[in-house]
Amino acid sequence: MRLDWELANRLLRGAQQPILVTHTQPDGDAFGSLLGLGNALSAVGKTPILAVEGGMTDRFRFLPNADSVRANLEGVTGDLAIVLDCSDERRPGALMTPIKALGVPIINLDHHRTNTLFGAANLIDPTWVSTTEGALDWLDQLGIALTPDVAQCLLCGLVTDTLCFRTDSVKADTLGKAQRLVDAGANLNYLVQKTLSTVQTGVIRLWSQVMPTVKLEDGVIWVKISAAARQAAGAPERGDGDLVGFLLQAEDAYIAAIFREQPDGTTDISFRAVPGFDVARVATQLGGGGHTLAAGATLQGTPDQVEAEVIAALKQAVRQGTPTVV
Repeated sequence: MRLDWELANRLLRGAQQPILVTHTQPDGDAFGSLLGLGNALSAVGKTPILAVEGGMTDRFRFLPNADSVRANLEGVTGDLAIVLDCSDERRPGALMTPIKALGVPIINLDHHRTNTLFGAANLIDPTWVSTTEGALDWLDQLGIALTPDVAQCLLCGLVTDTLCFRTDSVKADTLGKAQRLVDAGANLNYLVQKTLSTVQTGVIRLWSQVMPTVKLEDGVIWVKISAAARQAAGAPERGDGDLVGFLLQAEDAYIAAIFREQPDGTTDISFRAVPGFDVARVATQLGGGGHTLAAGATLQGTPDQVEAEVIAALKQAVRQGTPTVV
C-alpha cells in the first residue's frame, strides 16, 4: 500500500488540464475510473483530457460522456498526467510516449498489488476491489461531491471487477460504497444488464470458433484466439466476453488462460484462478502484473510461440497451490 494523498491532492489542485489515461484492452474498471474521475474534474471546472489506446469500445459506450475518450494524444498538451488501473507504466501502451515527452508529473492510481510505484505520487491500495473504489476515496479526500454521471461510472468498476460483488475481495465497506453510489444516482440494474448480462453477437460467434480448441491439462485450461478467428466471427478487435472467466468454471480447472493474438505481433494473455492459487506471480515473471486471482501479461510472439512457456509456468502455479473452495 502507498497512499501519497497530500502530494496527489496538491498536484491535482494545481493543474487545469490533466491528462487521464488507462490501460490497453480496457475493461469496466478502466473505463469506469477514467470517465468517473474525468466527469468529476469537469464538474469542478477543470478541462481533463481522457484517452485510451484505440479509443472507446462499443461495450462501454453507454457510460456518461464516453464520446469524450480519445484514441491517442496527438497534439495534446497538459499540466499533469493521471494513470488509472495500470500496474506499470507499460500498460497504457503508446500513450505513455507523449506523456513522457511533455515532462509532466504523473499520479498513479491503482489497486494491483504488483504495482511498480512509477508515479511522482502513488495512490495504491490492493484492498480496493477496483480502481474506481480508489477514485471514490480520492474524491472524498478532495471534497468533490458525487454527481449521477460520476456515480454511474464509478459503480461500473465496482460491479465489473467483483462480478457484481461475488469475488472474495468484497467487504462490508465495499457494499457501503456501492450504496453511496446508488444513492448519488447510479443505476445498478442498468449497469449489470449492460456489462455482465450482455454479450455482443460477434463475441458469441468468436466463442463458437475457438471453443473446439480448448485444452485442459493438469488443472490448467486455456484457449488461443487468433486474428483470423476474430475476423471470421466478425468479433470486435478488443474483448472476448470474459471467456477466461467462463473457462474457469470447468470443474477440473484451477487456472484459466486466454491467449489473444495482437496486430503488432504480440500476444495479450489473461489469467484467472480459483482461490488458493496465485496467477499474479506468474504474470509478474512474464513482465505483467495483476491480482492473485486475476492477472495478465503481454509477450512478444504469436500465441503458438509463447504457449509452451506460459502453460509450463501455470502448471507450476497449480502444483504450488491448494484449492480453498471445493
